[in-house]
Amino acid sequence: MEPVAGIRKLGFKRWFERELIESHAYLVTLFLCLVLVIALFEQLGSGTGGSERILMYAAMIAGGAIGVFSWNRYLTILFRALRFSQRSTCEKCGAYSRFGVLDSTRGLVENDAVGRDGLWLKVKCQRCGHDWIMA
Repeated sequence: MEPVAGIRKLGFKRWFERELIESHAYLVTLFLCLVLVIALFEQLGSGTGGSERILMYAAMIAGGAIGVFSWNRYLTILFRALRFSQRSTCEKCGAYSRFGVLDSTRGLVENDAVGRDGLWLKVKCQRCGHDWIMA
């Protein structure tokens, strides 16, 4: 789920929780792919026939590709959620995750904390009305 839509629909705390759950589901997928590849690699030494060997190699390649994809998704989702969580406290009143999203875009902003995706959110505190940019 895109951060803007998710935060508007669920609120920041629930969005952040779901992002962590999703990222760790990708980590579990990576672990299962690693187990599959290791088990198939061990099975290769048992002297199986030619067609079975080809299927094992294909399954190992597929498991490795899915594992690499899962690792990349895990890191992307986790670091995006952590980046937004570091800026989710109002600088003026100290309220955590009590804000509404005013604007968002993927583009350049004068902030060193913008991630690789270039996504930033302009938010406004619901308690004191202070606005800031989450990047």
